[in-house]
Amino acid sequence: MRSNGSVYVAAVFAALVGYFVYQWWFNPARAIKQRLGQVAAALSAPAADSDIGRLERLAALRRYLADDIRVDIGGAQPIASRDAVVGAVAALKPPAGGVDVQFVDTQVSVDSESTGRAYLTVEVTTPDRQTGRPAVDSREAVVTLARRGGEWVITSAESRPNPTRP
Repeated sequence: MRSNGSVYVAAVFAALVGYFVYQWWFNPARAIKQRLGQVAAALSAPAADSDIGRLERLAALRRYLADDIRVDIGGAQPIASRDAVVGAVAALKPPAGGVDVQFVDTQVSVDSESTGRAYLTVEVTTPDRQTGRPAVDSREAVVTLARRGGEWVITSAESRPNPTRP
């Protein structure tokens, strides 16, 4: 015969397990952050980069972008298709020491089951040409995502230089 305390403990334990399974598996904000991490990895290039590795990253990046994506980087002409974005990334030649792209200070807002927005800081780390020490360039960005075909894809990205302080 079970005591009432055991039943309550089991119910609380089941609720906690359910909560953590939801947070890990079904939470859209977690899925969006994971997708952004995959995009950052696809944009990064190791120091000893091979042509095959570069093609794999470009193919992965293509899967993470919507067909009708719009990318607006302050001061440049906006890019308005997935093929144009992938072409622009392919045209960039990483420095000899590689490039590391990270999205930090990410705040995700899920608007509905199929749309979300992320506010983040893009940090690009490259070796300094003169000293060889890491140099970091950072910009604020807003990324809009949509759930299409069961996957989160980026539909727009906008970046502006960080404001300068007087």
